[in-house]
Amino acid sequence: MFGFGKAKSDGQLPGNTSPGSSAHRRNLPKLLLRVAVVFVLIYFLLFLSNAKALESTPDVPVQQPGQHKAAESNAPPKKSKPVAQTEESKQHGQAEKTRTTHAIVSTSKAVPVQQSEKTKQPEHPEHLEHLEHPEQPEQPEQPIPPVHTKAPEQPPKQPPKQTEIIKSGNGEHSGSPGNKNQRLVVLLPATGPNPDLCKFLFSAMVLGYPTPIVLNWGVDYHEITKSPNGWNMPKIVGITKYLDAALDPEAHPDEKLHEDDIVLIADGYDVWFQLPPDVLLKRYHESNARANARLREQWPYSSPMPMRQTIIGASEKNCFPPPDAGVKMRCDILPESPLRPDLYGPDTDNNHNSTDFHTVRPRFINGGSYMGPAGDLRRHFRRVLFKFESSVGRGERLWSEQGMSGEVLGEQESWRKWRRKYDDSGDDANDADAMSLMQREYEYHFGLDYHQEISIPTVHAEKDGWIIHLNNKADIAARSEKLGISPVRLQGVPADVKVAPNPLKAIADSPDWGEMGLYADFFTEAVPVLLHHNAWINDLKNRRSWWWKDMWYFKYLRQLVTLRMTPKDLTPLAEVKVESGNITYWAQPLDNVRRRPRYFRGSLAQPMTEMEYDTVCRFEEPPEDKSGPQTWWDEVFRDGKGGI
Repeated sequence: MFGFGKAKSDGQLPGNTSPGSSAHRRNLPKLLLRVAVVFVLIYFLLFLSNAKALESTPDVPVQQPGQHKAAESNAPPKKSKPVAQTEESKQHGQAEKTRTTHAIVSTSKAVPVQQSEKTKQPEHPEHLEHLEHPEQPEQPEQPIPPVHTKAPEQPPKQPPKQTEIIKSGNGEHSGSPGNKNQRLVVLLPATGPNPDLCKFLFSAMVLGYPTPIVLNWGVDYHEITKSPNGWNMPKIVGITKYLDAALDPEAHPDEKLHEDDIVLIADGYDVWFQLPPDVLLKRYHESNARANARLREQWPYSSPMPMRQTIIGASEKNCFPPPDAGVKMRCDILPESPLRPDLYGPDTDNNHNSTDFHTVRPRFINGGSYMGPAGDLRRHFRRVLFKFESSVGRGERLWSEQGMSGEVLGEQESWRKWRRKYDDSGDDANDADAMSLMQREYEYHFGLDYHQEISIPTVHAEKDGWIIHLNNKADIAARSEKLGISPVRLQGVPADVKVAPNPLKAIADSPDWGEMGLYADFFTEAVPVLLHHNAWINDLKNRRSWWWKDMWYFKYLRQLVTLRMTPKDLTPLAEVKVESGNITYWAQPLDNVRRRPRYFRGSLAQPMTEMEYDTVCRFEEPPEDKSGPQTWWDEVFRDGKGGI
């Protein structure tokens, strides 16, 4: 519409109009006006276009600089020894010379990236503890998928978000009055790799438990204990740090816990799961109900009872460690076992030989497992940590985490006996403020799994149980007779197991718990959720290898693990009826897509990073026995098909 001819080489405008002519002077204002009109029209059109675009664009949270870097900051430390190249990768020709072989976290296998010296993670695992995380925008509802997992086209259904759950008067979060939604978390303290860790992880996976969270990876216990002793003492520090981070109001919504969410802590190197979370959670509530009924019976006053049980620790037959370990467990004042007084015949609880505890009913703490609300567990382990750090500060050489928790349990029992003798509502109390202080200091709602329904430690019970088929009455009778048990006590599949979801239903028709290999105790009749291989006499620790093939899931392990590795919608872990209503338990939201163990680095401002099974499960050192398994999958799967 508006056109200009090309300028001639002599510098004159088209039309042979010289710059100094009168015609040029007359046309100049018209030319400038036309140019101005063009610019006005262009500006107006651009304004209208931008306005329409703004009206049709939804609000999108702006990503803060460094957001992805913050997510990557949970990478595990490079403190452990390099992961050796596996035999399987050699056979497939996948080993690149430039590939970093000691990466701990999951990385994209499609595009290997050589890490430069400038971008390597710091050597110390504490390198993230002092970083300040920038304020993050509101996170989208769909969880962040890991790099090795293809995100589904539609986001899987999620359980009710913690931020959407209202608070009820008793401190439990619920969607409607009387109905509560809570999370279950499984914690796995482990400082280094071992094929036995994969037995813990895979036994949990095939039964439908939440993916375990690894604590203390790469930690050197000498730095914690300041002595050559105490390889399991980092448990105290790692558990406390995790609970502090998970209960922090600033924790990422996918990792955050509420005070009453349930946490299960178990030793990973010698513990197997054998029953599903439905059984675990129902037994947890039933065990607490029985314990609280006993506490009410022992309370002699009409005033409100100031004690209750919410935390359950494992129990064993021996008070261990002894006093020379630097702890005061007060085993002489601990409650008597509620099990039948003739459990082991006329010599029950008569320990004539101080080194043989077989006939003692379990009533002492075992540190192999703890289960309870996140808030109560944090308070308990903060007390344990305080006592531990105080002892280390005095130069004492402690070596038993179990002993430290046992000392707190002994303090609680001393306080409870004192409260039963002196009620603060009457004249017996000389100082009500002191009574209140004692309550705040020493009541931790902590009790023991006397019936061993949640966990059975096999130490001092080496012959008490076996992996059997509970429908096989003849086998049960023969083994009971050999142990001197008459009449037979163990009577088939427990009622709560009969109605529990059976994981084999996904791959077999009409599976029967009674035809599946389960560990059972012939004396107590317990068929526990967890089997703890802490029996050590006569090399019985090797049962971790000897008995693995006898567990019900071993024959189907690869098939079941492959099914569980597939991302899918979350479903409830269990629905439990309690006095106040119903509780529905869920895994954390990321469990639907992140199917490998996640690693806690000290902060939960961002979702935790996954770990590869080749890293967690490998032999830390090459096996000395060259005739036995040389790779972790040879020990765990035993099918000649490699890893997973």
